[in-house]
Formats: sequence, structure tokens, C-alpha cells
Amino acid sequence: MLHFLLAGAAVFLLYDLVSGTDTGADTEIIVTQGQIEHMATLFRKTRQRLPTRDELSGLIDNYIVEEVMYREAKKIQLDQDDTIVRRRMRQKMEFLLDDLSTTEPSDEDLQEFLDNNPLRFLREDRISFEQVYFPEGNREQAKILLGQLQNGEIAVTEAVASSGLLPESFDNASATQIRAVLGEEFTGELLKREVGPWQGPIESPFGLHLVRIEQITRGELPALNDIRVVVRREWQSDARNATRTLLIDQLRAQYRVQIEEFEVSDP
Repeated sequence: MLHFLLAGAAVFLLYDLVSGTDTGADTEIIVTQGQIEHMATLFRKTRQRLPTRDELSGLIDNYIVEEVMYREAKKIQLDQDDTIVRRRMRQKMEFLLDDLSTTEPSDEDLQEFLDNNPLRFLREDRISFEQVYFPEGNREQAKILLGQLQNGEIAVTEAVASSGLLPESFDNASATQIRAVLGEEFTGELLKREVGPWQGPIESPFGLHLVRIEQITRGELPALNDIRVVVRREWQSDARNATRTLLIDQLRAQYRVQIEEFEVSDP
């Protein structure tokens, strides 16, 4: 109890030292109609109904207590040298800069952006194929089975049954999906092959594969009308980043920055 009393006394002493005898401090709290409507709106979004009079009164009381504590905390400089406060204020400044840089592009802007950044919107190659793989990497055995499949000497279902834990087939899978399972080299080689016959073997981290490609849909750049929403989002994102960088540079130019010499040593 003594420790609590001493700590409380220290806080009020600090308050007196910082605040001094300033009689001009703002001691008036005005709760506007707009603020009350905002409280009610937030309540309705959360509870799916309007607050009762008692509930609204509680919201107002909570706002007043929050405002009092905020002002008193500022008086004793609790916001100084606080990492969390600094980060939050920086975040709010960045939100403000983003609001200032929000613009609506024209169709000409979007088409130019699409033309200048085709790789960002290019649809991937997609492929459907069956496969049989040999985990031991037995190339001779793979060639024998390949001949049997090509000549119809063995049923496809019988051969595909030996594919083990890997998928027996991929249906309209993107290059990224195939790459994630069978690797970069396998995917690149697969996309070079022709549609129709059994062929191979193609090597992957799992072994050797025989494949029969059913369909390949080559990636293409869609028309603007097909991906307008995506292009608009990317255009605005780039515009915000560029404008934010420009505004931050302009703000930094107003300050004279000195960085003291320092030396970093290994711990």
C-alpha cells in the first residue's frame, strides 16, 4: 500500500511540475451532435440496431472519460518518446497522405498502364495432362512403358495406377500450380511438349514422368474491359505510392537532418 501511495504521489508531483500554473489550459469538453451520431452509427453496425437512451448515455460517458484521460496524459507528456504512439501517429499521417493522393484514372490512363506493365496482368499458361512416374528414376523401364502406351499394348488406367502419391492427372492447372508440385524444370519442359501422344520421360525431383497432354491454353494479355477492376486497383496503388513518396520527400526537405557518427559492433 505504501508503494502505491508513493507512486501516486510521484505522478501528481510530476503533473504539477509539467502543468505548472497554466490557467489557460483547455478544460472544456464539448460533445457535438455529429459525435453522438457517429457513436450511434458505430453501435448500430456492431449490434445491428440503434442504441437505447441508456446505452447512448453510456457511450457518451465513455467518450468523456476517454477525452479526459487523453488530455491529462498529454499534460504529463505520456505521449512523449512512446514507440507505439509514434508508430500510430505515423500511420495516421500515411493514411492522410493516401487520401490526398487518391485519384480516379481515365480509360486512357488504365490502357497505358496495362500496355506498360503486361507481365503484371498476363494470364498464365494452363495445362491438362495425365502422368505416370517412376520414383527410382529407371529410364529403361520408363521407355519400355512409353512404347506400350504409345502402341496401345497396355491400358492407360493400368499404367496411371502406378503414379503413387502424386496426382494421376492435372486438369486445367496453372503453370504456378504445376511448378509448386513438380518443380521449375519439369514445368518448363512440359510446356514445350505437344498435345496428344504419350511422351517422355521428363525428369522432376520425384523421378521420371511419362505424360500425355490433353490441352494447353497459352497465357495471354486480357483486354482492359475484362480486367478493368484489377488494372484500376494496381494503377491506384502505384499512384498512391508515388505520390506518398513525393510528399514525404517534400516534408523531409523542410528539416535539417544531422546523423551523428556511429559504429556498429558485433554482439
